[in-house]
Amino acid sequence: MSKKNKKQNPKKRKRIAVVDGTSIPNQLRKARSYPVKECYITEGWQEGGIGNIYILREKPNGNFVMGVFLIDIFCLGLKNTFYNPDISSAEIKDMINNKPDEKQIEIDIDDAHSIIYGGIDYAENLGFKPHSDFKVTKFILSPWEEIEFDDTIEFGKDGKPFYFAGPYDSQEKISRIIRHLEESVGKDNFTFAIPGDDLIYQS
Repeated sequence: MSKKNKKQNPKKRKRIAVVDGTSIPNQLRKARSYPVKECYITEGWQEGGIGNIYILREKPNGNFVMGVFLIDIFCLGLKNTFYNPDISSAEIKDMINNKPDEKQIEIDIDDAHSIIYGGIDYAENLGFKPHSDFKVTKFILSPWEEIEFDDTIEFGKDGKPFYFAGPYDSQEKISRIIRHLEESVGKDNFTFAIPGDDLIYQS
């Protein structure tokens, strides 16, 4: 059993303005009252440093609220996130199993919380904000202050931030992130890799 510690939320989260009772954000506000039924993560997430986390909460109608969180534990934290407020079990299975190059494995919800919130916290300490839609999908998670964090999960790679540029990252974006890391932690305190004809590593 891994050691887990309580950790207080260091930030005050902004509330979402609710226009009316049928708005999607308002539907998601109820998600925390629904039980977590299934939770998955991309196999090999620790070795590769990145993975999708799927959290499924069962609604009274038998469908699910689904939240998806793309987490980079090596550097950028929450790179992407989206949700479906009413998805069936069959649709979920089709979505998860329809990715031959990305196998999903079951994970405990407590570990999922530690990875998501821990990745966000690590990245924010480097100056990277979570994806803008987290202001909505955070309602699928339990509140930060209620989480028992698993302090055995490692963030960064070999004790440093490691930026692995995505295949669709523009040169401008890559340069911007590298400049930011140089300013925030120093040139000798991070590593990065750029995909291409040959993978180029720098330190």
